[in-house]
Amino acid sequence: MLIQLTIQNFLSFRDEVTFSMVGVNSDQQHIDHLAEDAAGKGRSILPIGAIYGANAAGKSNLIEAISFAKNLVVQGTRSSQTIPVSPFKLGDYNKQPSKFEFIFTHQGDQYSYGFKLNREQIFEEWLYGIPQGKKREVMYFERVTSSKKETTVEYGLKLKGRSNKRQQFLDFIAEGTRPNQLLLTESLERNVVILKPIFDWFRKVLTIIPAEADCRGLEIGILSDESFTDFLSEFLKFAGTGIDSIVTEEVELDFERHFPTMPKVLRDNLIQTLNQTEKNSMAMIENLGGTTRFLLFKDDESQLILIQLRTRHRSEEGEFVDFSLEEESEGTQRLINLIPALFILKQEEEKVIFLDELDRRLHPLLSRNFVQVAINCRDKKNQLIFTTHDTNLLDLDLLRRDEILFVEKSEQGVSNLYSLAEFKMRPDLKIEKGYLNGRFGAIPFFGNPQSLGWLNCEADLCVINN
Repeated sequence: MLIQLTIQNFLSFRDEVTFSMVGVNSDQQHIDHLAEDAAGKGRSILPIGAIYGANAAGKSNLIEAISFAKNLVVQGTRSSQTIPVSPFKLGDYNKQPSKFEFIFTHQGDQYSYGFKLNREQIFEEWLYGIPQGKKREVMYFERVTSSKKETTVEYGLKLKGRSNKRQQFLDFIAEGTRPNQLLLTESLERNVVILKPIFDWFRKVLTIIPAEADCRGLEIGILSDESFTDFLSEFLKFAGTGIDSIVTEEVELDFERHFPTMPKVLRDNLIQTLNQTEKNSMAMIENLGGTTRFLLFKDDESQLILIQLRTRHRSEEGEFVDFSLEEESEGTQRLINLIPALFILKQEEEKVIFLDELDRRLHPLLSRNFVQVAINCRDKKNQLIFTTHDTNLLDLDLLRRDEILFVEKSEQGVSNLYSLAEFKMRPDLKIEKGYLNGRFGAIPFFGNPQSLGWLNCEADLCVINN
């Protein structure tokens, strides 16, 4: 589970900002939400976080920062590649290092991993941990690289052990790590197994769902997991979409019929790639323009089978009628792509999901029910953190005060992050009304519309100029 993350000098986050998922233990509201003692020392971890803020305040920048850090850890860099970090642009911060630090628990242990970097190199990188059942933090490694790209690495006993041979191997890895590459990433490529849990947390546990993302595993999930299919169909019925169930259609691939506008070169390359795959393997492709998704399956006879999702409705006569996803509304398509996140939260496998713009194309009541289901069906090791403009969710009957966070941008273009728990308020205060009235900040402040010159205002009547 994520305990906290710190960001500095990335996009609109100029100053050091800490995003914390540690609950306020003195708040006894919705105590069933908390994963108790998950962070050690009696601290409780929040399972859900709702992030509010005006347009361009920095909500999506927070998601982008986490996505950048994950990609840097998991994918690494090429030898001649500059690091694609985006420092704060409204000042002379281009050469100053950006900072990222994650504190999280995984498989019973707690870790603190972070790095400082610019586009040219990693300046600092560190990893500490608290083993399960222990109280003292131990060092795995500290790496420092000078501006002349001279690197020194100090190893803790947890990583190097007591073997000189082990020390020599680690020194060999450190010497071979490029200035633009993370030592954690390089160590995993060299099979330093003890660091695999930290790497796997970024690769498997930390999950980013951008605002416009499609769930690429839908077709495979429906084909391979009946419980997932049932969950998806039941939620779609519950949401009043008119969909009775969701199914797959399988047909033999015909490029002339299914991809008539695909260039021949692209078609030939695709056929060659698919012919080289093993039998019973799958590959996802998109139609030109990305409006239609297809799953290709190579069966036992090496025949290419096209698989596409279909939604099933009941006709006036009570018979089933199948629709393509493209025939459903944009809101229904968005919901279909979000429901897998709920299913993931039900599983015992640990996940930390960051979801950008939960309420995009969703009715406010549907957003609220989505959050309520997420709270009710989550496993104690899973977390859902989302950005939203939906003030319908600003309700202490639904969320704790420390589960509601705000991002606000200053006049200098600097984003700041804070929690509703930092405000003193009456127990009966309507949070939604207080937020819209500007009590907690993080809302847009409009100028006088008459100054635009678009309105003719006489008495109480305003007419738009043509």
